[in-house]
Amino acid sequence: MTERIVLRKGNRQRLELSTIDLHVLAFLEQQRMLTVQQLYQVSTILFKQEMKDYSFKNRLRKWEEYKLIRSDFYNNGFDGERFKYVCIGSKGIDVLMEQKILDPTYNKQKIYKFNQKKNIIHYLATQQAALNILFILNRKILMSLDGKVRKYGMVYNMNLFSHPPSAFPYEEWIPDIRNFHQHNKGAYHSKVAKYMSHSHSSSQQSGKTMTIVKPDWIIRLKPNKEKELFINIELDTGSEQIDTLVEKVFNYAILAENNPSEQHYVCFIIADKSFSIRSRFGDGIKRAKNIIERFKADNAVMKRIKETGIIPLIQPLKNADRKLVNLLSKHS
Repeated sequence: MTERIVLRKGNRQRLELSTIDLHVLAFLEQQRMLTVQQLYQVSTILFKQEMKDYSFKNRLRKWEEYKLIRSDFYNNGFDGERFKYVCIGSKGIDVLMEQKILDPTYNKQKIYKFNQKKNIIHYLATQQAALNILFILNRKILMSLDGKVRKYGMVYNMNLFSHPPSAFPYEEWIPDIRNFHQHNKGAYHSKVAKYMSHSHSSSQQSGKTMTIVKPDWIIRLKPNKEKELFINIELDTGSEQIDTLVEKVFNYAILAENNPSEQHYVCFIIADKSFSIRSRFGDGIKRAKNIIERFKADNAVMKRIKETGIIPLIQPLKNADRKLVNLLSKHS
């Protein structure tokens, strides 16, 4: 990677990009879409760039002039959410490809869908949850809860990674079974689990690939001598029925059974006021308590958690990153 590159626009205009700038652009492409404030956090917290807020915003305006990024505004009424968000631009992709950060076969056209999310607030709140986890884990030495055992250090892009769910599709080949979906849920899970750990060719039996479960985002940890860890983020805005969350636990249990060499954390993170002062969300405490009580009252849920070793976390956004560190210190 070139330490510093220069972009020119006309005879007199020029823009210099540092190595950190390239890392920030690559991170934006990876995360698809971020608010300006979130990207500023990435630049200063994750990549240690020393820059004031107003200077960073001026920098982004310059980037947009050169088509390194694209921006748009979200406005939900006078008292509602209002913010500017950004996505990678066409020239940003070109630069990242030239610097061999992105593969030459990268599909450039897909970037125009990055800001076409059905629920922008849900997506960006998910991004905040992912960012909070990355920020607290990066450059951290994980210790046991009593502080006596040093486990491993974490460094972003070395053994700590951020992924959209499309990068790790949790799928499995499922055979065709007559009246398959007419079984009750327990029987359905039993049928699916039956075929999880075996490969089947189409010549043996017809079937299709199905998604087991699709998290909102994934943080991946690769310790030197431990199981690979997958921190699956499920962002909860309070609109889903708790029974739907219960069903997701069963799906993650199937995923864990099928991948015994991996450790899966299932993080139900409740969106709260920490996402925005204009947010319609509350503190998330009551919602978290209700979900926890529902899980504990369901013997089948607790049995599956214990059998498969999945590790659940149910916390408001404000507290989730710190609670996750405690879980990692205890279990990994």
